[in-house]
Amino acid sequence: MLTKTIIGLDVGRSAVKVVAFANGLYYRLTFPSLVSPAFPINDEGTAARAELETVEVLGKRYFTGDTARLQGGVNMSVGLSHDWTNGPEYLALVASTMKRLAALGVPGLDSPYIVLGTPASLFGRQKEALAQRTQAVVAAEMKVLPQPMGAYCNFFMDARGVPIKDRQKRPDGKNRSWAVVEVGHYTTDFLLMREGNYIERAAVSCEGVHFAAENLVRILAAKDIQATPLTAEEALRTGVIVDFGERRIEAQVAEAVDHVVQKIMTMADSVLSNDVRSLDGVLLAGGGAPILAAGLQKKWPHTVLLENPRMAVADGFCRYGVGQMLRRAMAAEKATA
Repeated sequence: MLTKTIIGLDVGRSAVKVVAFANGLYYRLTFPSLVSPAFPINDEGTAARAELETVEVLGKRYFTGDTARLQGGVNMSVGLSHDWTNGPEYLALVASTMKRLAALGVPGLDSPYIVLGTPASLFGRQKEALAQRTQAVVAAEMKVLPQPMGAYCNFFMDARGVPIKDRQKRPDGKNRSWAVVEVGHYTTDFLLMREGNYIERAAVSCEGVHFAAENLVRILAAKDIQATPLTAEEALRTGVIVDFGERRIEAQVAEAVDHVVQKIMTMADSVLSNDVRSLDGVLLAGGGAPILAAGLQKKWPHTVLLENPRMAVADGFCRYGVGQMLRRAMAAEKATA
């Protein structure tokens, strides 16, 4: 039995998604990627609820998640730049993750194994720095992977971290080949695994759904409907916005999304067109995956929309970590036999 707690951590620009494994149990957690400076709250009940989402990093206290939205008045997700992990907001979200996991009763948080990711195009230059930044908040062994690798592991491995045989091998014994399109908030990331090999040339990124939210804010403003980036992000999923009451805006959402979808589809074609016919499938993941699914499945009929695509990266990171720790435990047991 594994004794170390494994955490798959996807600190997205829209939401933090976490899957942890400890003592044979899985724990799942998600909260908005919102951060604001903390301040005293006089109402005791409200203050107690806020304390659960308040952390201290670098000598300063921060509200996170819904408390940052409600008390801090935050109306925009963090991290709308490639170097956002260098700021205190990233550290606050990691610290809040650990505090929330502790509140769930997850054991072994004093020395866990954490798997986390970077955008595909930034992996080479960010992986070491990201591990160091995260270790400033939590003492843990770290493994950094390209973000879409989490979605690949979610599909490729079972809950024990063991490769699923028919997704690994063809009937003739050859390794299968898969691509991943992971539609995130700030970036859409691509991955190509050829016969089990990571193909460097396909590790690219382009616009994510944040740009559709920006489009929607402008489209609604022209119709005298007020929206913030945060409410626009929610409206992309629901087709509803509250402005002097609840208003349905499916047509405006479709218009806002179309431009970004076309950019993603163009990049997908550029990255994968030479390989796609000979792949076993294209895996579609990320919080923005549903808005791309119909178009990509029409273009490439072997596209697979992963189950619970928003959590797929965190879940895959955790499965990868479980597999790594299992192999390590087996090797140690064999060495002492």
